[in-house]
Amino acid sequence: MIITVQTVLDRLIEPVGQLEPTVDTLKSGRLNAEVRKVAVVFMATYAVIKQAVESGVDLIITHEPTYYNHMDEVEWLEGDPVYEKKRMLIEESGISIFRLHDYVHRYQPDGILVGMLKMLEWEAYTNIEEMNLLTLPTDEQHTVRTIVTHLKNIFKVDSMLVVGDPEMPVRRFGLMPGASGGRSHIQYLESRNIDLLIVGETNEWETNEYVRDATDMGLSKALIIMGHQNSEEAGMLTVVEMVREALPDLQVDFIASPLALKRI
Repeated sequence: MIITVQTVLDRLIEPVGQLEPTVDTLKSGRLNAEVRKVAVVFMATYAVIKQAVESGVDLIITHEPTYYNHMDEVEWLEGDPVYEKKRMLIEESGISIFRLHDYVHRYQPDGILVGMLKMLEWEAYTNIEEMNLLTLPTDEQHTVRTIVTHLKNIFKVDSMLVVGDPEMPVRRFGLMPGASGGRSHIQYLESRNIDLLIVGETNEWETNEYVRDATDMGLSKALIIMGHQNSEEAGMLTVVEMVREALPDLQVDFIASPLALKRI
């Protein structure tokens, strides 16, 4: 059986059904192109695409945009040297790139959340009916600081952004990967009666300031900001496992990227 780009996409879409509208579209390549090797990535960076091309990858499945904006609109980038060089690499290689953002978040349960919980070793803390909500057992004593230490060890980083008292005890906390926005962060903090919210990224004048005000009022609230990539990249391992299981004859590799942002 010949596996095509369409064959792979059908498997990715199947758990949800066709979404309209969606940013999950084929960004380059042909639906009828044969696929022997797939690379699953968080971000189709220039370096990742080069690595994929050099290793014989036919199809890249990326969670985030290829061209620096949510809709992958490129008209505003025409003539820009960075865009043009990246576009040229993609076109000359003939590689196919599919964005898998909306579908993987619509899986039941959310594929990104499942992969992150597994990597963070927090599966035992989850509520089966609401996997974003985590409760620590009574025999485990944790503070904001001990949770930050765990995250730093997992991600191999020296620091994390925190709002609130690092020594505050934590029993219930929420995990919201990615960038769902200040309103959803704040509503989750208030409605779930949690001590701590862990997110991917924020607009600094929104969630950060809400938690600062709560802290100044004497309320037990704290925020940890992991960074967008840290909060979602391992979630794409869910996709690796799914495609390998559905199409065992296909080689499926995961390509991780170093963080773009560095603290110096």
